[in-house]
Amino acid sequence: MIYKAILPLLRISTATVVINDETSQAVGTMKRYHSSKIQKLMNVLFDNVVNNVQAFNLEGEIQADIKEINTIKTWIKEKWQVKLQEENFICENRTKIRTNPQFYYEKGTLAVWIKKDFTDKVTRFFVDQIVVAEIHPEGWIPPKSNRHTIKIFDSRFDIYEIASLYYVFNLKN
Repeated sequence: MIYKAILPLLRISTATVVINDETSQAVGTMKRYHSSKIQKLMNVLFDNVVNNVQAFNLEGEIQADIKEINTIKTWIKEKWQVKLQEENFICENRTKIRTNPQFYYEKGTLAVWIKKDFTDKVTRFFVDQIVVAEIHPEGWIPPKSNRHTIKIFDSRFDIYEIASLYYVFNLKN
């Protein structure tokens, strides 16, 4: 399956992002949100400290809800509570080198890695070292770099999960 989305130019934006399929028909939306005014103030002052994202289907039902866990421990190693329709899990930042960012989460029995390649700017989702999804930016600089093509190769993953996790990954890197 191939999808397209245009992410906001400003990282602090809470604008709604429309997710389209191959035929340019909307399949859902996602947006960044703040749980409180304190989170919004922290993001403005300290450059993107807290990142929460929700993905919705066309009926407006929440399909994915990703909330950042804010404790003293997570200031060093960031973590997010991910709630899909019937699943809950923790996604964590496992980046060792800033040029090669990595996120990791366990979804049921699947161990999923999200990795971004420095040379071609493609973000890939891996399960057992097999690519299950890819996200390609259309260009190197805005506005083309805000347009993304999402390719999902595995039916165990849906667009809401992939798109919302990628949005958080993109905000943090």
